[in-house]
Amino acid sequence: MKFPVITSASLWNGLLFIALLGGMFLYSLPAVFGFGKTQTDTWSLFVDGKLLRKFEQFYDKRFFLREPSVQAWADIRFMLFGEATSGVVLGRDGWLFTNQEYLVTRDLPANLQQQVQAIVQVRDRLAAHGKKLVLLPVPMKLDIYAARARVQPDLRAVALYDRFVEQLRAEGVDVTPVRHAFLAARDGQALFLPNDTHWSPEGARLAAATFARGNPALVGTTAYRSQQVGSKPHKGDLMNYVQFDTGLAATDFAPVDLHLFETLKAEQTVSDAALFDDEGSPLLLVGTSYSKIDDWNFVGFMKEYLRSDLVTLAQEARGPFQAMELLLQGPQLADPGLDTVIWEFPVRTVLAQNMVAARARAEQPSHF
Repeated sequence: MKFPVITSASLWNGLLFIALLGGMFLYSLPAVFGFGKTQTDTWSLFVDGKLLRKFEQFYDKRFFLREPSVQAWADIRFMLFGEATSGVVLGRDGWLFTNQEYLVTRDLPANLQQQVQAIVQVRDRLAAHGKKLVLLPVPMKLDIYAARARVQPDLRAVALYDRFVEQLRAEGVDVTPVRHAFLAARDGQALFLPNDTHWSPEGARLAAATFARGNPALVGTTAYRSQQVGSKPHKGDLMNYVQFDTGLAATDFAPVDLHLFETLKAEQTVSDAALFDDEGSPLLLVGTSYSKIDDWNFVGFMKEYLRSDLVTLAQEARGPFQAMELLLQGPQLADPGLDTVIWEFPVRTVLAQNMVAARARAEQPSHF
């Protein structure tokens, strides 16, 4: 019987492997002790199997090769396949799209119907308190700028906006669509930011103007004027998902130049602005980050085109139902001075919204 002979090469490989294990052991000791100092109730976590998972997450975040490895793999994916990391889909000429607008569930018709019914329930609750609901559906960036996408959208997603509006109207919900206005104007100024999920100030202005034209009864008599007051480089929220070295395509992924606007009464100066902030208004705008983030100036453009002040109730990164829940549970619901609620509602949430939670919120009884 012949036994394997350890060659010098095999010996060196074994020694290097042992040295590597020893080095990793010594490197890991501070992490182990640091992790141990931060944990409480370790025995119950160990029994449940959660302690090991927590340590893996703790260690992984601090491993010195983690960030270089992630970026190297992201660079390879970009150079070889033209792909970004999960959460974002690369388009043409530096345009980025959220993957949420590509994810179409098999039960989309049922989900759409559930969303519509939740909105109908909100409409009815507002009506019971003497308030009219007018919905402003925000179109999807991928729908408006499909020509900028390398991966074309699902046809069901393209048809979603019009189906949403049609079903709302069939239920008697007052809705002002803006999609066709966006499609007609998309080849001029960019209505959505190339590196962001949100509309640009130009898109916000177009939405406000289209809404005002569709609701002449809501237009008041107070003149407002919006003017550009500056600009700034804007690194969009979708760039947070780009892990490859943007220097590989520096021109495409540079920050965009974002124009900043301010809206004041026509005869109002900046120093006078605070004097008029408490003026009452019959209009309340409920919305998401499309309304909440000042950079888009959507609230200002709505004031300009509706010729009226607005009370605003908007939540960022929470979806449209969260802000509406605040209204339905808050003091504004009983305010007789508010007679119209404008609901800015991103259509892409129809693809992603958790309807079980949304419907539960919509059905909560009012305490008024």
